Amino acid sequence: MDLCIFTWFGFRYPFNEIIKLIKNAGFQSVMTWWGNEFIETDGLPKEKKPEVIRKNNLILENVHFPFSDINNIWIDSVNGQELLNNFIEYIDECKTHEIPTAVVHVSSGDNPPPFNQLGLERFKRIIEKAEKENINIALENLRKPEYLDFIYENIKSEKLKFCYDSGHENCFTPNYNFLNKYNDKLVALHLHDNDGTKDQHLLPFNGTINWKNIMEKLRNIEYKGSLALEIDSQFIDISKEYTAEGYLLEAKNRMYKLMDI
Repeated sequence: MDLCIFTWFGFRYPFNEIIKLIKNAGFQSVMTWWGNEFIETDGLPKEKKPEVIRKNNLILENVHFPFSDINNIWIDSVNGQELLNNFIEYIDECKTHEIPTAVVHVSSGDNPPPFNQLGLERFKRIIEKAEKENINIALENLRKPEYLDFIYENIKSEKLKFCYDSGHENCFTPNYNFLNKYNDKLVALHLHDNDGTKDQHLLPFNGTINWKNIMEKLRNIEYKGSLALEIDSQFIDISKEYTAEGYLLEAKNRMYKLMDI
């Protein structure tokens, strides 16, 4: 099983340096952000990231589409239409840069707008575009699983997939078994830990998640994809404990521990 990590893991370095650190730590693949919000830190636009990743002999597993205004997808407004247009453009960019999968949020916060026909029609447009360009759209579990249910029940497509986030399940919906319910759609993982009270993106085994249970589920459904971490040191001060290199090596060791349980 390949070891994968999100390119943002909490240490602020230019993107080129981040990729070299990840490669040197022994990872085989990465996930990255598909937006230019952090271009000052990254030092290059998103369109340049795939080339940098592949030049370092890493696989680009998937990208994460921006989600700060995702609730607009359910609202009849100019912003909602603009968001749809952006997603369509992002899918074109995934096609151009040979990115197989995009991870997408479908709502934000505890009180998003009610799911509705307008939003569903927009997601249908997104999936139709994904089908045309042969790109997977992996919806991620957050606070409101009913939004995922609504979309999956009303859109049937081989390109409509699922991204499982262990930390979100633990702190937002601990009694909702996403891996069992959506295992036939699973194409991406966001593995990280927390104490059950909030989203913390800790290293596995630093929180309260039952990792043996998760790994057993992945084996039972015969998941063949990468084991992928979405950790983030900014949620807890570890700068006195780790360098960026040390943090990545510890992350890799935690992944080996996951595979052994």
